[in-house]
Amino acid sequence: MGLLNRLKKVFSSKQEEVEVEEVEFRDSHHERLTEDFVQRQQSVIDDAMNELESNVEKVKKEPTPTAAPAYDAGEVELSDLLSVDEQLQDYSELNIVEHQSVGEMGGHLESATLVGDLPEEIEF
Repeated sequence: MGLLNRLKKVFSSKQEEVEVEEVEFRDSHHERLTEDFVQRQQSVIDDAMNELESNVEKVKKEPTPTAAPAYDAGEVELSDLLSVDEQLQDYSELNIVEHQSVGEMGGHLESATLVGDLPEEIEF
C-alpha cells in the first residue's frame, strides 16, 4: 500500500496546501515611546531621591498674626493689664450701626423667596 500511495501522490493533480506564515505587526514608534517613558520615569525617581537625600530642610514660614486695629491694642505688658489707674476701653459696642427707621435699611429682602415653606395656609 505504501508504494501505491506514493505513486498516487506523484501522478495526482492536487495542489499542495501552502502554509502561510503570519507576519507580526511591529510598531515603529513603540521602541522610541518606551525609551521616552523610561527616561521620564527615571527623571521622576531621580528628583524624588535627590529631594529625600538633601540635608537642607525647607523651613515653612508661619504666617505672622496681624491684629485688627480697631479691636486689638497690640502687645501689652502684664503691668499694663493690672494697673488700676488707666481707664479701660469697651470694645463691645464697636462697629454697631443703629437705624432710626426701617425705611433706611432698603428693600434688600423684597426679592427673597420662601424655600421649604408655603406662603399660604392649606386646608384639607
